[in-house]
Amino acid sequence: MEKEMTKNRITKFQLFFLLIQSQIGVALLSLPHAVQVSAKGDGWISTIIAGVAVQGMLIVYWQLLKRFPTLMYTEITKKVVGSFLGKFLNVFIYINFILVGGLATILFIKLINLWLLPLTPGWIISAMILTACIYLAISDLKIIARFFVLATSLILLLWFTSVLSWFTPKEFEYVLPIGSSGLKNILLGSNNSLLAMLGFEALLFFFPFMIDKDKKGVFKTVSMANLTITLFYTYFIFITLISFSTDQLTQMREPILNLLRGISFNMIDRVDLLFLSVWIVPMATSIITYLFAASKSLNLEKKHYPKAVVVNGCILFLITLIPSDDAIITLFNQYVSYLSYLVVFLIPTLLLMLSFLMKKHEMSESR
Repeated sequence: MEKEMTKNRITKFQLFFLLIQSQIGVALLSLPHAVQVSAKGDGWISTIIAGVAVQGMLIVYWQLLKRFPTLMYTEITKKVVGSFLGKFLNVFIYINFILVGGLATILFIKLINLWLLPLTPGWIISAMILTACIYLAISDLKIIARFFVLATSLILLLWFTSVLSWFTPKEFEYVLPIGSSGLKNILLGSNNSLLAMLGFEALLFFFPFMIDKDKKGVFKTVSMANLTITLFYTYFIFITLISFSTDQLTQMREPILNLLRGISFNMIDRVDLLFLSVWIVPMATSIITYLFAASKSLNLEKKHYPKAVVVNGCILFLITLIPSDDAIITLFNQYVSYLSYLVVFLIPTLLLMLSFLMKKHEMSESR
């Protein structure tokens, strides 16, 4: 594993785009609908709070990774709590990445079926998407990072397209008065934003591959990626909130696509469908990240890693065959959320605390 990391290094520049692409996906398109249920016009505040919470966890990650700079998440668990308990925790870590990847794929397929290919069977869309994702996830992280850098240009396309929507009517009264939803509802909305921003935990697998990982610039890069994502999400929630009333947002599954749908030109119509056709790539990058993390969490030798990716891709395909009515997806999403809080927030925090209390770090065994 150490030899692989030596040959397969990534730069801080590439890490920035790896984290951005890992966090942005299908959840962005429906986030304004999810947040407004509780936070109403204060949904943009909820996203800012979620970004602050992510930054807090990044500080925890950074402190933990500084103590174990060449170890991945599932190796740190065994280093801190021992082999037996570490393997037990790693089971939850692996299951989390598989289930989150499966949920992202299900939502991806549902979106494509609803907006682009209503007559195409979901399993065909799933097979095509996962085949491409498996092909990229098998590659070295350096190659994945280069692809993610190129794919970021498509995110800029979404921002540019949204600028055109400012020519449509806007009602700032929809977000006034600020704070009228109450602190409780704003915090409930931040929970939805936080779940949509998941993907930053991939840092626990990316960091060992870093060049110059000991420099403070790495943490600045990670923080800048989080700031970019937070501002990006806040911007789109805000522009959606001032474009549609609360009643309208309640009836829209993907408000951002509805926002783009209102844009038309003499030579171009249905900008939303053109955009969605391009947005397939950024939505797929998050699935690639979860395939990568799930396969790496098995701690296999490099020669066995491609087989693990293929097997995990097949597992995701089987998950997508589950009937995808709204009730089942909601229940699935709820349980995945609970597991994500355990894997993304609780376990790393406990590992950091235990590593300090037990004075464990990467070189502790040699002393």
